[in-house]
Amino acid sequence: MAVEKSLNCYFFVPGLSERFRTGGLMVLRDVAGIFEKSLGFKTYFVATHEKHPDALTSDKTFETCAPPFTPHPSPLFIVSWGPLVSDHIKLIRKNIPDAKIIYYAQSFGWGIKIPPKIPIACVSRFVMSQWALYAPENFITYIPPPLNPVFCLPAERHGLPDPQTGKRDIDILVHTRKQNDYCLKQLLPVLKKQNLKIEIIDEWIPQPEFAKLLQRSKIFLYITELHKAGFFRRLPGEGFGLPALEALACGAVVGSNLLGGVTDFLTPGENCIKLQNGDLNFDLAQIENAIKDFRVNEEKTKQIQTHYSSASSLTRWVDLLETLGIITA
Repeated sequence: MAVEKSLNCYFFVPGLSERFRTGGLMVLRDVAGIFEKSLGFKTYFVATHEKHPDALTSDKTFETCAPPFTPHPSPLFIVSWGPLVSDHIKLIRKNIPDAKIIYYAQSFGWGIKIPPKIPIACVSRFVMSQWALYAPENFITYIPPPLNPVFCLPAERHGLPDPQTGKRDIDILVHTRKQNDYCLKQLLPVLKKQNLKIEIIDEWIPQPEFAKLLQRSKIFLYITELHKAGFFRRLPGEGFGLPALEALACGAVVGSNLLGGVTDFLTPGENCIKLQNGDLNFDLAQIENAIKDFRVNEEKTKQIQTHYSSASSLTRWVDLLETLGIITA
């Protein structure tokens, strides 16, 4: 692969402050890091809804890269932020009518209209199937998000003991964000009454801290609510479900209701247990058995780490960029 000169790549987001901190933003940061380290791109974040010291404004962006000032090769624009994707595309096209734009789809819905000539890179096969239906004339491909390497470190690198049976001191870990009422109001209260070590996260924590907790955990609960797409629409699950993947990469078993993109990597009886089956006692028995029989499946864990590695993500992005003629083989 080759790039004639260092290509400028602009990631359009509403902002970078705590207000906009999401898993989707962390994914974009990881992709930007791959572009810089492995492809030599110069990457910039463009904040359209706030001023931030680590981001350009849209006005500053177009001052430097819009015709007649466009450097060679012409810049690449990545849009991804669900409810703002259409607005971001319009803003870019208004200033650079023939701009190279890629929509990195981490969800669907939101009333997004994607012009036919804009390629769509989808984070999951679940999302890809939806965009194949709603944008049948667009070029569509599959590029799952890269795992942050912190979730692929051996336990000893986190200062933890060997993560085999009996070495993990947390029976159940749950992050309350995105969990549905069944998880928070029915299942969890009953689990708390049992003789189990349960760790509950109620706020955002840095990725290294989250990885340490996952390395200590046997079961990670991820029983999500329907995904919001605007004020009134509810979609059948998240576009991907990154925390569940991070749990697998750390060797934990995931307890999930299997909504949305998690079905890309969760298989009941293999690396997860299906919960919310209409019978609370049945779910409790499944969790009890999973804790009792817990053992890290090193082979499956390694497969997850490899399939969703930065190297694997790079290969998929290179394939797409070569197909689009943005870089050459």
